[in-house]
Amino acid sequence: MLAVRDQRGFTLVEMLVAVSMSLIVLLAVVSLTVSVLHHTERVNRRVDANSRGRPVMTRIVQGLHSACVTSHIVPIQTGSTGTSISFLSKSGAGVGPTPDLHTISLSGGALTESIYQANNSTPPTWGGFTTRISGPTTLLTNVAAPGGVIFRYYDFVTGTGALSTTPLTTPLTDTSAARTSYVTIAFASQPTKGVSQQDTGSPLVTQSGIDLRLENAGQYPNQDNLPCV
Repeated sequence: MLAVRDQRGFTLVEMLVAVSMSLIVLLAVVSLTVSVLHHTERVNRRVDANSRGRPVMTRIVQGLHSACVTSHIVPIQTGSTGTSISFLSKSGAGVGPTPDLHTISLSGGALTESIYQANNSTPPTWGGFTTRISGPTTLLTNVAAPGGVIFRYYDFVTGTGALSTTPLTTPLTDTSAARTSYVTIAFASQPTKGVSQQDTGSPLVTQSGIDLRLENAGQYPNQDNLPCV
């Protein structure tokens, strides 16, 4: 006697359910893959922005840390603003070195630096700085000022030994420049390829603060806590 072959198979409904489930799984896999790729792209962009911005911040900070070449001078110059700073600086092991004048400015999305040589070796003005010896050198491109400000300048509150929480008005006058004892720096560096439409968080804000004093601020009532003291 011949065996009867099983004629059972998938119905149309079963096929549609199977196809639908396969599509759901495929969409989930694609969505996860796209999410991972976007996250990887963001990490790479922020690493790029950090690798570009951090060395520039280090350069500016080191320059400002070398601003007090001698005591009782004015390291931050009159006319400095929220997007342009001029300061004295000189590194080395010499006693009382003759500083250079550094001017760092934001213009057209780029940070540039120019360096000027002193006219003579006599402090505290060194005869002025009229001869450019370097620059303008581009330090960083694709950079922006958070809130429109990169540099903020602070003085100590007379008679308290406390640092003011309110930045000085810019551009600095002769009086406010002479009292500037603390500077903060903050800029947003973009990745070299710009910001992707999927992720507006790629720009990385780099910030730091520099104390322009040779010793800690005192608590004496009559102490002004001026820079380079």
